[in-house]
Amino acid sequence: MDSVSQTVETIRRKISLGGLPRLRRLSWWRSKAWGLTLSIFTAGLTSFKGKTQIELFRKVKLPEGPLIVVANHASHIDSVALVTMIGRSRPVLVVAAADYWLTDKASEIIARTSIGIWPIRRGSDEAFEDLMAAADLVKQGVVLVIFPEGGRSDDGEVGSFHSGAFRLAQATGATVLPVAVVGSTEVLPRKAISAKHKPINLRIGEPRKISDIAADTKAVETEVRELKSNAVINAPGFGYARVRKIAFGWVGLLVVFFWAIGEGIFWPLVAEMPLLLLVVTVGFRWRGALLISVSALGSILGVLITWWLVSNGYHPPSPLTTENMFDYARAQLIDSPDTAFWDQMWNGIPVKVYAHEAGALHLSFMAVLQSLLPRVLRIFILGAGGWLLGTTLAKWLKPNLGLVQTVSLIAFPFGLAQSIWFWTYFRGF
Repeated sequence: MDSVSQTVETIRRKISLGGLPRLRRLSWWRSKAWGLTLSIFTAGLTSFKGKTQIELFRKVKLPEGPLIVVANHASHIDSVALVTMIGRSRPVLVVAAADYWLTDKASEIIARTSIGIWPIRRGSDEAFEDLMAAADLVKQGVVLVIFPEGGRSDDGEVGSFHSGAFRLAQATGATVLPVAVVGSTEVLPRKAISAKHKPINLRIGEPRKISDIAADTKAVETEVRELKSNAVINAPGFGYARVRKIAFGWVGLLVVFFWAIGEGIFWPLVAEMPLLLLVVTVGFRWRGALLISVSALGSILGVLITWWLVSNGYHPPSPLTTENMFDYARAQLIDSPDTAFWDQMWNGIPVKVYAHEAGALHLSFMAVLQSLLPRVLRIFILGAGGWLLGTTLAKWLKPNLGLVQTVSLIAFPFGLAQSIWFWTYFRGF
């Protein structure tokens, strides 16, 4: 037995020994990881059933029972897109060419761990035997993705379908679901080493049972061609659609409210972070004003809770703060509580530090409450700015929000570290 055949047997054995629950977990994590990756490096992945867009966070409703997905193939990103769609609700394996993916260890690891492949020895007498070896898994509920063209298209057009997928479907009683991957060649052409920031659509056809292999093979090929002929639509990306759903639901209100409360007590991240993430997706609707108001209310409550706790001898933890921050805030509050919070708006000292020192100085409730106007004003300024900017740049943000989020999350720790460094050594008071 040659090395490729040995590797094929090893991969099959590992999949079988791992069992269905493990494969289901792996498929779910792969779909999440690739969904995030596509939201960052492409203009988003959108699924369509006929003319109707399907939001991926709702999960695409797949046919029950044994299922084989057949799709056109012109780019490596096709497998990624299909795993992202299917893995959220079903365990999934992608049929892959052993002569391509198992010739070196690096390619094998990529295919086996990041995609989840069922390898076949293409062009050999064992090719259909390798495909039929997945029959038990299909019967157990594993969705098998098969590219019946037998390889990637050179020109992006749909080639002739081989009958192997349909013979397997007939043998297992599986439903065949046609899917056309549209736009993948523009995102990641053959021999390209980096993806282009363009959209990908998955056009889902009608599921069918196989009765006449030759006729059904041709019919599904024709259907995939017709689905593939639809122009790619630059719909809102997965990241944008999910954030917008959260922004318009009760979860979004709870997140901005409790995040702002937490920041006023112990939370080391700024109150406006989730607010800005959500408010950029709502457009010119009153939901933006509601999110901003709820965040401001949460911040006021967080400060008052910390003031009350410290006034009564309880000291909540204050991570990512420095002694100089407390000394500076204390000096300002002693000098003038009315102006202290105005300085806090932009000086980089967390509001919980001012709340703590207000409690330590036993300032009155009314004195603390009246001094919180600049705190509220800052949240309204930043929130309204994000609301207006998000609405103005909506056309650009819809496919790019995942990239913007990632850059912001990477940049934020550097800004936080700079503020901590400054207030560790600054003694100009």
